[in-house]
Amino acid sequence: MLVVGVLLAFIAIIDRGGLNDQSAAADGSTGCQLEVAADQLNVRAAPDQDSALLQTLVRGDRVDGTRIVTNGFRELEGNQWAADQFLTPLPDTNCA
Repeated sequence: MLVVGVLLAFIAIIDRGGLNDQSAAADGSTGCQLEVAADQLNVRAAPDQDSALLQTLVRGDRVDGTRIVTNGFRELEGNQWAADQFLTPLPDTNCA
């Protein structure tokens, strides 16, 4: 029974985005922390809906961002971009 529980937990981690989920590393180093307010949010290589998809975040994930918004996309740490309308600044951070 224990083996089945461990296996199911591992499958849930992989289904959620893998063991290397970058959103878990949000540490506020940019001064702006954001929470994902959509069921799924695509992170792209450039501020354009047609640019390369880098990863997908889920509701409640927290990411470090910048104050830069271009074409409705906010720049995230590591020169990544996501639709700003689905990102909510966390209290006491400087995202404006």
